[in-house]
Amino acid sequence: MKHYILSICSLPASRRMDAGEQTLTLLSRVWVKLQNLPSANGIDLGAFFVLLTFILMVVAIAVVTCLSCCCCCRCCKAKMKGPNI
Repeated sequence: MKHYILSICSLPASRRMDAGEQTLTLLSRVWVKLQNLPSANGIDLGAFFVLLTFILMVVAIAVVTCLSCCCCCRCCKAKMKGPNI
């Protein structure tokens, strides 16, 4: 692993990928794996669904947290503001 990191850092600037290129490369690999999913064995399908469930749960928790924070902040601000006279 250490050798791999050193070899990436020692690449010339023309060969280094920026974040956009790395993201596109990763997405293309994922797309190829998804296309091969119908012919995959049981272990690959199970691993895919475990990862998919994990990702969906993280997104759901983030959404619920944001929604509850926004609602809580509105309630707290209304209580702290006091009556308008």
